[in-house]
Amino acid sequence: MKNKVINIKSTNEVNVLILLFFVVTLAEVIAEFFSFPSFIYLLKPLICPILIVIYWKSSAKRNIYFILALIFGFTANIFFIAKDFSSILLGSLFFMFYRILIIYLVIKIVKVKNYLPVFLGIIPFAIVFLYVTSLTIDMIRDGFYIYIMQVLLMSFLGGFSLANYIIYNNKMNFWLLISSILFTLIQFIITLKLYYINMFIFQPIAMIFYSIAQFSLYKFMILSEKN
Repeated sequence: MKNKVINIKSTNEVNVLILLFFVVTLAEVIAEFFSFPSFIYLLKPLICPILIVIYWKSSAKRNIYFILALIFGFTANIFFIAKDFSSILLGSLFFMFYRILIIYLVIKIVKVKNYLPVFLGIIPFAIVFLYVTSLTIDMIRDGFYIYIMQVLLMSFLGGFSLANYIIYNNKMNFWLLISSILFTLIQFIITLKLYYINMFIFQPIAMIFYSIAQFSLYKFMILSEKN
């Protein structure tokens, strides 16, 4: 009976934290939409730390690599707040480390026997990135190598997630696919914003996608631990 009460209390705490996560996300999106720099500096860095606490509270295994990945994501967000190109490059570098850790985790969790479907799954993601690259290749310049690394990592993760979901259609793989698609869309939006056309609506949309993508990865991790 005592354990049941503790479990209910823990579940309630996680639900409150999840609500807080989406409230902060909504506030951050509003701040981005109306260009309130002070609120952006306050709210944007909170997204990953809140998710770390949610994961710590709800996970039985507490994978250190996932937590470390979120710390890299948190660091990247701090650099992304600044508008200068050097900060954006540093943010992209930290986010590349984030993606490497996530890919490591996904490969470790999801056992794939045949990589042919993965390579086929990469194709639609590669087409999207090739199109974006064709629009922005003359403008990327100093960020070219980091951009190419991001494209390769995202194409692989996207193809891996798509192939795995088609072969094994379950909730865990569903959340992984949603996360991969949203991160691909974010890369698409941010690249267009930086190098091709800057529309004020891009940043709020990217923040919505970012928060949902991160939360989807959290769901993937929790379900993978239960499985």
